[in-house]
Amino acid sequence: MNNRPLPLSLALLACLLGTGCNKTKTPTPEPKIPIRISSTVTKVSEDSFESGDAIGVYVVNAGRASESAEWSSTPLQNGGNHLDNILFSYEESTNEWKADKEYYWKDSATPADFYCYYPYQASVGNVASVSLTLPSDQSSEQAFKAAEVLWGKSELQSPSDNKVSITTTHRTSQIIIRILPGKGFDEQSLKESLKSVKINNIKCSCSLNLKDGSLSAEGEVQDVVPYYDGSAYRALIAPQSIESQKLITLEVDGIERSLTQTIDFTSGSRKTCTLTVNKLSEGINVGIGGWEDDGTDYGGILN
Repeated sequence: MNNRPLPLSLALLACLLGTGCNKTKTPTPEPKIPIRISSTVTKVSEDSFESGDAIGVYVVNAGRASESAEWSSTPLQNGGNHLDNILFSYEESTNEWKADKEYYWKDSATPADFYCYYPYQASVGNVASVSLTLPSDQSSEQAFKAAEVLWGKSELQSPSDNKVSITTTHRTSQIIIRILPGKGFDEQSLKESLKSVKINNIKCSCSLNLKDGSLSAEGEVQDVVPYYDGSAYRALIAPQSIESQKLITLEVDGIERSLTQTIDFTSGSRKTCTLTVNKLSEGINVGIGGWEDDGTDYGGILN
């Protein structure tokens, strides 16, 4: 009788019972943490995001010299960041920002910087210089809102299921023009006599630096037609300085009257220009103030 197969059977049985074979355990993969964001607008002009608004988001992982060192921010690059220019759309009914798919943190330990900008541009070649063009005709509410430029950054956010909060700030400046009746006019007669309002010598092309949020006007100057909201005229303007130039032109009774002024449009500032229009030759009385009070009285008389 041949007994040679018996030791093999016993060895196999011992292996199955775990007494004779070493078993290698497969490590459990670390669960992925989805990226969620929550973005708000600073209340510079009492506005908020609306359904369909689209922002671009960059995520840059932090780095450190060693496992015991502190995490620190790394520079935003044109490409190769953890996330590059991902489009997130806002849904007002649910107060959520959604992308085309789920995106995840690198791991459960690595913090990251978040960059956010509006309006979204499908193609960004240089993150330090994103070309934008603000509409020169902002006479409709839609066109006025289309001139908005926002930017925000949230640094060294730790991986979490919670939403990353990014507060965006206005990178344009807003001018508000109030037109009041003076001598020879009442509110109704001035309304009938006023045919147009223009803001002169404005650069509408601009460049946004996604690294620091700076917005710079460039290109040729042109006239901007502001939006009338029922009580005042409003326009959004890229940061720039007007030096003793024709700033605002009104056409009243078929005659153009212009205000020459020096003014510095800065990001996030709101400039108010109140024009009192006289029927007679006294002209327009002007007072300009701003959120950032520099102690200068911009008032004057135009004959």
